Amino acid sequence: MEIGTFSILALSNNPPLLGIAVASGSTGVGSRVPHAKPGIGGVVTQAYTSITYGVEGLKLLELGFSPVEVLNSLLAGDLEREMRQVAIMDFAGRKAVFTGSMVPRFHGEIIAEDYVVIGNLLRNDRVLKCVAENFKNSRGAMARRMLEALRAGSICGGDCRGERSAAIIIVDKEHVRVNLRVDYSKNPVQELLNKL
Repeated sequence: MEIGTFSILALSNNPPLLGIAVASGSTGVGSRVPHAKPGIGGVVTQAYTSITYGVEGLKLLELGFSPVEVLNSLLAGDLEREMRQVAIMDFAGRKAVFTGSMVPRFHGEIIAEDYVVIGNLLRNDRVLKCVAENFKNSRGAMARRMLEALRAGSICGGDCRGERSAAIIIVDKEHVRVNLRVDYSKNPVQELLNKL
């Protein structure tokens, strides 16, 4: 159950990379929220988290379904869908995002050409904007850009309870390039930055 979580799912074209970075007031967020597969895409499943969205979502993407088709299929089979917050993106840059009506506020989503930012149980409605603006205006290595964007979100308010865990996964067309997580810390995003 990842209530109090904010994430960024992003795509880089040169080189082709897809990444997910997430921070949460829950512990061990990296074991449940981010799901990515080389050459296929990524799924972020949070709020009242259902890991099924990540596992089955990647399988459906691999079968050739679009992110919208994948999301619609997953939601259709979920009686508790209004408690979910989900973002899906493939390597073609196609996206699908859902925030259910029972997801804790502040919640929201920002969808741009090469990234999606989602979050819930946030301290204020500026958190996601801070993540998005920082990522959009940054340059350099993808992993650092994504984690710096999370840090900006934390500085702007972050999770209502503060962040206790964080994770980042970056894949290319064939390999997992980065897979780091901090399961419990007073400053998990900074710890991840220190690991780069």
